[in-house]
Amino acid sequence: MLGLFANLFLRSALILGAGDLLCGLLVRLRPAQRHRILLAAFVLLLVWPLLAAVLPEIVLPIWYGSLDKGTVTIQQFVVRRQAVSSTHATIISPFWLWLAAAVAALVPLLAAHLRVKALVRWAKPNRDAGWSALLNELSAQIGLSRVPILLIHPESLMPMAVGIRRPVILLPCDCREWTPSRRRMVLLHELAHIARRDLATQLVARLTAACWWFQPLSWIVLRLLRRESERACDELVIRCGVRPSDYAVELLAIAQTFTACPQLSAACIAFARADALESRLRSILKPLGKPSRRAGFAAISSLTVLAIAASAVTLLPESQPRGHFMKRTLFAGLLASAGLSAATIGGSLYDPSGAAVPDAKALLYDPDTNVKFETTTSADGKFAFETLPAGQYILRVQKPGFATLFREFNVKEDAKVDRGLTLAIGAVQEQVSVAAQGTPTAASSTNPSKPIRVGGAVEQANLVQKVQPIYPTAAKVAGIQGKVLFEMVISKEGVPIDIRVLESPNDDLTQSALDAVRQWHYKPTLLNGNPAEIVTDVVVNYTLSK
Repeated sequence: MLGLFANLFLRSALILGAGDLLCGLLVRLRPAQRHRILLAAFVLLLVWPLLAAVLPEIVLPIWYGSLDKGTVTIQQFVVRRQAVSSTHATIISPFWLWLAAAVAALVPLLAAHLRVKALVRWAKPNRDAGWSALLNELSAQIGLSRVPILLIHPESLMPMAVGIRRPVILLPCDCREWTPSRRRMVLLHELAHIARRDLATQLVARLTAACWWFQPLSWIVLRLLRRESERACDELVIRCGVRPSDYAVELLAIAQTFTACPQLSAACIAFARADALESRLRSILKPLGKPSRRAGFAAISSLTVLAIAASAVTLLPESQPRGHFMKRTLFAGLLASAGLSAATIGGSLYDPSGAAVPDAKALLYDPDTNVKFETTTSADGKFAFETLPAGQYILRVQKPGFATLFREFNVKEDAKVDRGLTLAIGAVQEQVSVAAQGTPTAASSTNPSKPIRVGGAVEQANLVQKVQPIYPTAAKVAGIQGKVLFEMVISKEGVPIDIRVLESPNDDLTQSALDAVRQWHYKPTLLNGNPAEIVTDVVVNYTLSK
């Protein structure tokens, strides 16, 4: 599952980093246009999992250059076997950790909303006819069809805009003594936030950042989004006829008189905040540039194309298998981690004498998503990988003194697989020849309960989809060649469901052969008119030549 989060981290960083970079490069754009670019980055990040599930995957292979030529040949022998017995046999996944952290990230938002509701509850409606007339006038000037509610709070607080469905402007108790110019500037600024729907857009961005809490760029871009929102509203105030120098003076005076509560920023938009005041003043005093709709549209279009590419394109090495990476990663993986769709692969590990093998390293690898799970066998040789998404997995078991064991599993949703596995003694080999005089006995008749070998040529024709193994680059560089021998069970549907490695000179060759063979598909073999499971022996020969 760590591989899943790493993939999400890198692709989300690509989208958010591109949005930040575009805003940094297009400095001549108006703040409102830069705000739209950053908002587009959050929206694309929010819908990116859906894009990844809907769009077809595009795999771009990575080649490492030319090495010695390698040849891979395949031999196959097939037998029929009786029904395969599989005992069905459940892990908590990082999904709950992600969910707990996301909820924790939303706690400040909830607390801020509760505090803002309390402020609104204690505030009183405006009774000043001058304020009401100015509010109606300015609302009409900036095109607001619905005039927000104006409330006066009994305390001396920073002017702010709150509420999405019912917009409210909160003013301090001493606002009645303000000059007409200050009244106009404050109302214009808060009305600009309401007209631009900044409260709603910042809520969406905050929720997105909470979902992507493990991505630091989401919080950085969220802060930039708020900055551009304030600058865009300042620009609107100036375009309504307010002199930039006068506006800067009033902004500084209000920031020095009132203090904005940082804890409320998640649920409201204050008129001024000390942490962003200097940059706002510089932006206000800078002459307004001409809006470039073409540049803004091009930036958002480029960001959208990049998000689509991040959803559909997967870079894989030359020898890596092709599969529906994102579809399985985002949905099957997350559903499984949530416990909504959980398969289990487990078993017991023994040595050739039948004794349990403890402390062996077991690694389960999903070749489609590159996700790896690791565990060690217990004192009684047992191991388990729980809450797995449905799919194909390759199990690798290692312990010093024993040969590496590889097994392939094809599990469905909620399947529970429990297998007994035997580790063979490792590299030491001895040969002993014993000769004696005598007459050998006749071979015993075939036991009908055992697998019956079927002609290889006949069964070869049943292979309807064959993926050729690719010679691993590391094996080429090391000059490793040889044959990999499998025993493979073909299901009644013609899909490999159990692959056992019988012989292999090198783990890289084993992995390459497994990645290819697991994608094969057979025409079901009929026994008395009914589909039957098949056991096939597959030999993959790796040969190097200059």
